[in-house]
Amino acid sequence: RREKSRWRLQRGGEGSIRRHVLTKASPRKTAWELHKAVWADGAYANLMWPTLLKRSGLSEKDRRFATELAYGSLRVSGQLTEILAAAGNANPNRWQKEVLWVLQLGAYQLLHMRTPAHAAVSESVSLAKNVGMARASGLVNAILRKVSNRSLDEWLHTLCQNADETACLAVAYGHPEWVVRELRASLVREGRGAEIEALLASHNTAARVTAAMLPGLSKPQEADERTPFSPIGVYLEGDPAQNADVAHGRARIQDEGSQLAALVCARGVSMNLGERVLDMCSGPGGKTAVLLSEASASGSHVTAVEIAPHRAQLVRKAIEGFGPDAPCEVVVADATALDSGPFDRVLLDAPCSGMGALRRRPEARWTKEPGDLATLIHTQAKLLDAAVEYLARGGLLTYVTCSPVVSETTDQIEALLERHPEMEALDTYQLLSTIAVTPVTGSQVGSAVQLWPHRHGTDAMFIQTLRKRPDSTS
Repeated sequence: RREKSRWRLQRGGEGSIRRHVLTKASPRKTAWELHKAVWADGAYANLMWPTLLKRSGLSEKDRRFATELAYGSLRVSGQLTEILAAAGNANPNRWQKEVLWVLQLGAYQLLHMRTPAHAAVSESVSLAKNVGMARASGLVNAILRKVSNRSLDEWLHTLCQNADETACLAVAYGHPEWVVRELRASLVREGRGAEIEALLASHNTAARVTAAMLPGLSKPQEADERTPFSPIGVYLEGDPAQNADVAHGRARIQDEGSQLAALVCARGVSMNLGERVLDMCSGPGGKTAVLLSEASASGSHVTAVEIAPHRAQLVRKAIEGFGPDAPCEVVVADATALDSGPFDRVLLDAPCSGMGALRRRPEARWTKEPGDLATLIHTQAKLLDAAVEYLARGGLLTYVTCSPVVSETTDQIEALLERHPEMEALDTYQLLSTIAVTPVTGSQVGSAVQLWPHRHGTDAMFIQTLRKRPDSTS
């Protein structure tokens, strides 16, 4: 692949002229820069990648190659590291990070793409030199040649020989072992533990771009490709920013599962005139926009709360299409310490592990730790207790997480009902059935709804609606 270079002349000693590479824009280097941004600087891949692509000046063909390489290698970075360690008979922690990223990109081309072996190896050696790791070019060449001697299946067979089932699944599908265990437990809860491989595989396939056409501002057209379940969802092709409805705030890029969660809150039980609606953790605003669509039509009012100022600004941006007089107030505050209420309807889209959206953020599975769950579970319970306090008698609470993890979902609901006998769980699958275009089969878990990427093509959203009993004294 021909790589573009910019050169400059630099005058050296004795008046000689030396030629130096100033920058070397290539798909591989751009992919390497994303690894650096993610692993060294803590950037989110899905937010950083558009900036890197724009800066690169790559052709459309090279952009596609770079995107597949960058995202794919991030998704299975743990798998690639294990293979590289076996090929080099070395501890990868002893390699410089900058060299490891070069090796991962080379290994991904050899094992997951159709790049010829000689090209993958030679271009990786060139990349090492181009990013200032010339001294490691021999190491890169030697290890990648060893990697190229076997297929992916052969490497996985070698790595799995002395591994248990969980460890083998983890390396085969590029997930940490603890994530595999949590996801399997979520499926076992439904008696569907055998689906674990299909679920893990779904995380390695990019999600389609989905837009929510906001009622009152836009609606799906006959020519649009409709989503199977959401009545306001359409699939988009190409650059979403070029879509007129998205550009003018009449539609929002939003996963179909997220759309359904917001619609269950807004439409599962019809919104009455003059209701007060609370969106407790509203950033970045996708669900807020859907709630506001329904509130505007029913003469109701939305209060959107977000603790982080920059995310509150995203909420304001999300609802711009409704105009300055929209019945929505965006408040920067701690959602557990509000002095307003009561509310007739509360949406709690709680902070969670995000294990329901692993296909969207390729690095996310590797940036989480098992210990993170304990903190999240405590936060979720605290938010739930506050939501109950804010709720009027007879009011509705919809609890949502973008995670299927049992401790974040059904366990939280069971604990809430024990702490708050004034609350009752509603049949959320039945509420969803009144909204969905077609039945969302295989999504009912007790009184809740659990969506899955491998089963429904959505993020793994958990949705549970509850009601405060009308005769409650609290």
